Parts: sequence; C-alpha cells; structure tokens
Amino acid sequence: MTDPDKVAKFAGGEVYMWIEQGSSIHLKAASSYGDPTELTADDARKIAVALIELARQLDKLDFSG
Repeated sequence: MTDPDKVAKFAGGEVYMWIEQGSSIHLKAASSYGDPTELTADDARKIAVALIELARQLDKLDFSG
C-alpha cells in the first residue's frame, strides 16, 4: 500500500505520482469523470520536475539494494 504522504498531486488533484514498492514510478492522470487531464504549461513543467525527482529517488533505491 502506498503511503498517502508520499503521493505527489498536481493539476487540482487530477494527476498523482508515487514510487511503488521501491521499484517503479506510478503515474495516474484522469479527471473525476475519467476524461484525460488538461494541463497548463506550468502544470506540465511542475510534473516534469517531480518525475525527475522521483526518478532520482528510485535510482538511489536501486543502488542501495
């Protein structure tokens, strides 16, 4: 189970990302109606930065195992 404190949320809560079981990044993006999430350019940049940070964290976990 994912720790809710480690889930990053963007775009008004329509985009979520987290590291799952120390082995992969999970990304969920959908509106409350199940439609694709619309992102502003600023949202996209923030998500990109967060994904890079999660990738760095995942790399550290891979090297420490």
